[in-house]
Amino acid sequence: MRIEDAFLYMILDECGGAAPDEVCAAAIAGGVDIIQVPGAGADPALLASVCSVCRRDDAMLVISDDAAAATEAGADGVHLSSAEASIGVARAMMGGEGVLGVSTQTSNDALLGLEMGVDYILHWGGIGCPGIFAGLQGAAGSALFAAGLASLDDAQSLVDRGVYRLCIESKLLQDGDIAEKAAAFSRVLGRSI
Repeated sequence: MRIEDAFLYMILDECGGAAPDEVCAAAIAGGVDIIQVPGAGADPALLASVCSVCRRDDAMLVISDDAAAATEAGADGVHLSSAEASIGVARAMMGGEGVLGVSTQTSNDALLGLEMGVDYILHWGGIGCPGIFAGLQGAAGSALFAAGLASLDDAQSLVDRGVYRLCIESKLLQDGDIAEKAAAFSRVLGRSI
């Protein structure tokens, strides 16, 4: 999997009592292309297990805010929770390999991330993302994911307004068949799952 081919991103925040690797496998079966897991203080065995699932099922794994943990786990990259974080240090710690993403809250943060050469942006503007994305000069071809969705209806609203990359939190997939709930978001993106 390459960042250019990724359209559905999931942050593993809650597992509802299920094993994290099982949640990831089900989400990937439903069309999730990138899984983000916490890095700081994470159990290395958990990271290795999730990494194994991502490798087996052809999805990318990024670790939050911990380039050392990402490198050690064999992850595909690191995700920084702020555009003001040291993007250069994170890249250097990863040996120049892997993808680097950043979370943004404002258009200025998103522009800063793009100027610093991140590979993708998660913009936490919810249903307001289309306006922000349209105003990002020089962002053509960049992987811009709309984050902060509260529902499948939010996803549909974004896609109807031209957004084609979504970030969901795993809590949106709880209470039922995780693969089917992920597939519903994939179908909103026009994918056949």
